[in-house]
Amino acid sequence: MKEVKYYSLEEVKKHNSKGDYWVVIDGGVYDLGRWAPHHPGGELPIRYMAGHDSTDVFRAFHLPWVAERKLPAFKIGEVKDQCEQTVKESSLIKDFQKVRDEIEQCLDTNYWFYAGHAVNLSAIFTLLVYGVVFSNNVYIQMASSVLVALFWHQMAFIGHDIGHTAITHDLKTDSSIGIFVGNMTTGISIGWWKKSHNAHHIVTNSVEFDPDIQHLPVLAITDKFFKSVRSMYHEKVLYFDGVARFFVSYQHWLYYIIMGVARYNLYLQSFLLVFSLPKGRNKTLELLGLVFFWTWYIYLCSYLPSWPALFVFVSVAHFLAGLLHIQITLSHFSMETYHGHPLDAFKSNQFLLSQLATTMDIECYPWLDFVHGGLQFQIEHHLFPRLPRHKLRDAKMKIQELCKKHNIPYRSKTFWEANIEIIQKLKETAAKAQCISPIIWEGIHAIG
Repeated sequence: MKEVKYYSLEEVKKHNSKGDYWVVIDGGVYDLGRWAPHHPGGELPIRYMAGHDSTDVFRAFHLPWVAERKLPAFKIGEVKDQCEQTVKESSLIKDFQKVRDEIEQCLDTNYWFYAGHAVNLSAIFTLLVYGVVFSNNVYIQMASSVLVALFWHQMAFIGHDIGHTAITHDLKTDSSIGIFVGNMTTGISIGWWKKSHNAHHIVTNSVEFDPDIQHLPVLAITDKFFKSVRSMYHEKVLYFDGVARFFVSYQHWLYYIIMGVARYNLYLQSFLLVFSLPKGRNKTLELLGLVFFWTWYIYLCSYLPSWPALFVFVSVAHFLAGLLHIQITLSHFSMETYHGHPLDAFKSNQFLLSQLATTMDIECYPWLDFVHGGLQFQIEHHLFPRLPRHKLRDAKMKIQELCKKHNIPYRSKTFWEANIEIIQKLKETAAKAQCISPIIWEGIHAIG
């Protein structure tokens, strides 16, 4: 029988550099350095969790069979003196684990739910094609641009579910569907989305780690960005220079405009990601999917009668599709931010409390769930990313009861209240940027 090796948590923390990834899962120590380049979720999540206890994050993103079949091959030992180095489980964590066990028994998907969406989306796409191709009425053609935005908006929700393998729960199947939903119908690489979104989930609202709040030079949701920050995601310094100071000073006025044109940047990021992939089947499928999108979209636009009509059609569709970006940012931009890793910033119950502190739900009636696409349940989605969208409302009730029992803040606002709050937050940060004195400004710039 092979002798078990024991490592202290301090020893594990030393293995967090590129290619050297040790993590702790349920008391076991695993060397994932060899596996990271082949990880279906990308290398970044493993890099972010290296040197930390990844039990909660691992369980949130993986089905139980992964731990049973995959992990043993990478186990190198166990954490020694664990009883002395870890805090005794609190009643909060015990209750959360109970809730999580209940929810994880209900991961099965109601395929009729998605069949209904498929019918609705097919009808929307048919109507928009008819309005552009078969109608000579300019007003109907312009109205079709609204349908394009609605189609992209709803397909993005499907892509979001697919990216978390929350539909079939089979990686290969959901990834194949993802190429169709993401690359072929919306022009956004599903691979790019997974890389960015998985990182966001693990280190939500971390100034250095979370790409979803790293928007310099055009936005800064906190003055923590005023000292130029090195992005661990983009692997470059985000400078708070003169250009950034100008845009941030007026960001509360520019917010909706920026959200309205953000889609163009996603097209660029998608191609950059695809071209950076190594040669292989995945790169080929991703690239062919993007080519397919631009082929059908350009061909559709060719039916428009004039250049002004084309400009209006494209602009309206892209600006209205920006509602998706507003929905995503509403749940995080006004919430708590921090430096470094959440498992270091939140000293106890890190996974649960870090998600509750950095994420907010949006209140809506059940009949409006179609409009919000599951993004209104961001707290529950962050805690249980594999849970099918149609089960998030029930999960919300369980988490609210848990928070009420333990007197933990649970943020949930209406769509309009959340919009007001985010503008106020952006305005506060803008005011701080405007008030920086020349001396302080020079010091900040020098640090950058």
